[in-house]
Amino acid sequence: MARLLIIEDEAELLHALEQLFVHDGHDVLTAADGEQGLRRFREGRVDLVIVDILLPKLDGFAVCKAIRRGSDVPIIVTTALDDEGHQLQGFSLLADDYVTKPYSLSVRRERGRAVRRRWAARSEAAASPAIEPTTAAGPAGGTAASAAECGTGTAARGLLGFGDIIVDTEAHEVLLRGDVVALTRTEFDIIRLLAEHPRRVFTRDALARQVWGYADDCGNKAINIHVMNLRRKLGADSVDTVRGVGYRAGTRHG
Repeated sequence: MARLLIIEDEAELLHALEQLFVHDGHDVLTAADGEQGLRRFREGRVDLVIVDILLPKLDGFAVCKAIRRGSDVPIIVTTALDDEGHQLQGFSLLADDYVTKPYSLSVRRERGRAVRRRWAARSEAAASPAIEPTTAAGPAGGTAASAAECGTGTAARGLLGFGDIIVDTEAHEVLLRGDVVALTRTEFDIIRLLAEHPRRVFTRDALARQVWGYADDCGNKAINIHVMNLRRKLGADSVDTVRGVGYRAGTRHG
């Protein structure tokens, strides 16, 4: 059973979300403003945070920023603000998903399940003992592995590489020219998928299904925003757009 914190100032929506997740067997904490939400978060263990942006007293962006100072708990941002600038701001604060209103309760439930599945899988992988070092460092006294040494899309000690980007699938890190770049879980999942299949072009539907387990218009829009954020963090050529089709690993990067 997961413990969820829902921070939402629309009373009817807050009640509906609470009943939905309680019905699914979860323990649910609720808050109607940002300050109350942070107090609830600090009271004890929370496995998933669902937070609206337009909150009284303390907005959702400030709540995300405060939580991220000391926790990597999965965060889903919900808002009626549908412009790319606000979505980029949400993802820059390391939110794991961004859903625009209005949305159906079933969509909200599925997005929550998808984020928790990814979090559980990643936690299990991190807890598994490594057979050999899986960081980008080479043998003792050696230098960090280059993307070329990893091979284009070829796993080597859990590493995938293309251009000057290295994806460490076991440490769940991405390095750009040897420096670790902070990515959200969704961004990591997307760049890892592209690195695993460097010649394959993924439609937005296909990426959404791989990342969240389903696809819809809201998810497809979110994929676009995640790709924009990856380009901002890893370079404009880190992800190529194949016009009219979708995305693939950058072929000109480096």
